[in-house]
Amino acid sequence: MKTKVKNYWPTYALLGVITLIFGGLSVYIFTNIGQDGELDITTSTSTDQVASTPGASVDPNAPVSPESIYPNTKPMQIGSTTVMASVAESWTERIRGLSDTPYLPEDIVKLFIFDSSGYHSIWMKDMNYAIDIIWVSEEGVVVHMAEGAAPESFPAMFVPEVPAKYVIETAEGFVAKNGLELGAVVVLPNL
Repeated sequence: MKTKVKNYWPTYALLGVITLIFGGLSVYIFTNIGQDGELDITTSTSTDQVASTPGASVDPNAPVSPESIYPNTKPMQIGSTTVMASVAESWTERIRGLSDTPYLPEDIVKLFIFDSSGYHSIWMKDMNYAIDIIWVSEEGVVVHMAEGAAPESFPAMFVPEVPAKYVIETAEGFVAKNGLELGAVVVLPNL
């Protein structure tokens, strides 16, 4: 009796090609998420171009208001300090974080909300300034802090020693200036 041997090579080759296509597409999407959390499909690679109406004058050195960088902020409390939180709820907002923002005012923070508690890491990809990072438990208690996380630290990641559900990025020096300590209570914004 002759046994028929099936050749799986074409099937595995096709799966490999599909994997490469989806992998490349994932990398493209990940590296082209715009400031607003949406996919930026423009083909320009220059950061010096400014879209404008013909005849309009745009000053590229004009100061950028905090409201235009961090719209729709909500009040929250970290220890005894009240700040305004720019909330990152979606996956794309969490990936983008504060990347490519020109500055972070002392009274504004970036609040990352995760689906569940975990060892949520933070990196300094495309950051222009140092920050303090605060990890908060599901119960609203500060469980870990990293002060003065610098842009030069990328690709290193900052990881808490215990699980946390929320991460707060603040201006550098916030922790020291406000005397924030482990165990401090955080009152989250109404979402």
